[in-house]
Amino acid sequence: MEFELHGVKFNYEYGNVYQCYHLKKGDVWKERKMKLNGRGYKWFRFDVNKKKYCFSLHRIVYWLHNRDWDILNSSRNNAIDHIDGDILNNNIENLRVVTNQENQWNQTRAKGYSYFQGRWQSYIRIDNKKKHLGYFDNEEDAHNAYLEAKKKYHIINS
Repeated sequence: MEFELHGVKFNYEYGNVYQCYHLKKGDVWKERKMKLNGRGYKWFRFDVNKKKYCFSLHRIVYWLHNRDWDILNSSRNNAIDHIDGDILNNNIENLRVVTNQENQWNQTRAKGYSYFQGRWQSYIRIDNKKKHLGYFDNEEDAHNAYLEAKKKYHIINS
């Protein structure tokens, strides 16, 4: 799929991005090397008139399949979520637009409980507020309380 960003032509094929360079002998397409950012997302950077632009691959893929979506809008209500939680799975079937809060809901490292004053405390965040779920004698019960609350409160309506 060919596309243009900030006046630069690119082509996306099978998970790779190619940039078009205009040379005297004609156009040449070169593969853009992807880097991984600190959170593990693939991205690439390019320059136009000494100005640098960065784009994440999952946002490019989503935009290519949904051209009416604003790829330049980086607001908290325009995040792209990897449905299966695998940030390297950039298949269009695995991507959806969510709010920043909804994007946090399927993180696997969130545990929703902690040890507090000799007991296990369970909690969940809803609309950026911490909701207390109770105190428990063992870690497993606290974790299960969080998982049940997650099923109830962390629902993404796609």
